[in-house]
Amino acid sequence: MSPLSLISALTINADTEEFSFRLDLSRSESFPSHRFSCVDDKFHADIRYSTYQVPQNAAHLQLKLGDCLGFGATGTVYSAHISNSLSDLSPPVPQELIVKFARLNHCRSLAREAWIYNCLDENQRLTGTVVPRCYGFFTSKLTESGVDYTTSSSSELPFELPWSIYEFDRDPHRDDILHDDFDDEVVRPQTWNPGQTITKDSSPWNLWTPDPDDPLVAVLLLEKGGQRYTDFDDRDPLVREDVELVCEDLEFAGIAHNDFRMPNLIRAPLATSVCRRHKRVHKWNIIDFNQAWPLDLSVENFPRDTNAVLNSRYRSGYFYGWQ
Repeated sequence: MSPLSLISALTINADTEEFSFRLDLSRSESFPSHRFSCVDDKFHADIRYSTYQVPQNAAHLQLKLGDCLGFGATGTVYSAHISNSLSDLSPPVPQELIVKFARLNHCRSLAREAWIYNCLDENQRLTGTVVPRCYGFFTSKLTESGVDYTTSSSSELPFELPWSIYEFDRDPHRDDILHDDFDDEVVRPQTWNPGQTITKDSSPWNLWTPDPDDPLVAVLLLEKGGQRYTDFDDRDPLVREDVELVCEDLEFAGIAHNDFRMPNLIRAPLATSVCRRHKRVHKWNIIDFNQAWPLDLSVENFPRDTNAVLNSRYRSGYFYGWQ
């Protein structure tokens, strides 16, 4: 059974020196991407790239929020420990997880990242091998939850709340523009009629904008990995070999990451499974897929162009943060 089918409701309890809250969230649909094609360098509407079914009446997970592990302009990442018994779940859920909060104006980007995890899990079974296992995408209206909320924060930790809008955000009233958002450049079949299938065009996330009067909070629940890749790791030839194989797995899955940098490469979780392609347990995992998009390698006719798009550019200037 996929980890994405185990949990349908989530409660996060926080009681720290910076804030105290109880937040009840439910599973939400992720945000599908259009398919990119190297044949014409355009995005294509494709009914096969649609939303994934959200589990109903699955487990209700309760978490106690722990330390802040990282933050950026689009979100914050916390550790969390399970506080209720889920012994009957199979596969078992680790006692410590990662909660990735979107800032109030970046829920749409997190919904896209959640879809990429769905895609990697359902089509390639790569979650738990080259990317951490994902346990779902959850949302809640703050006005309905009774949680006090703050719409801005300082650029220095501690933040006022995990979902607070970044103080130096260039446009706090909108989410980032995604690569497939330019609708006039999207190719659609002449008989395009997805019916009841929810693709990017019909997803509620497609036209979503943050509402300061009725804010939405969104979180992604992930398996906890280890430390980020460092300059010390970069000097180890065995590390470099394993990372190159992990990048190869992602490329064979037809996923272009588009933001592969040192902070987005972490030590793999302890329960990482054997990679079917390389017959080994990879020591490294790739994270942060909010800028990613899919390709269908079965219809691509130009391998050189496809490789250029899918190439993660490991150990490039961009990877090191030089450009």
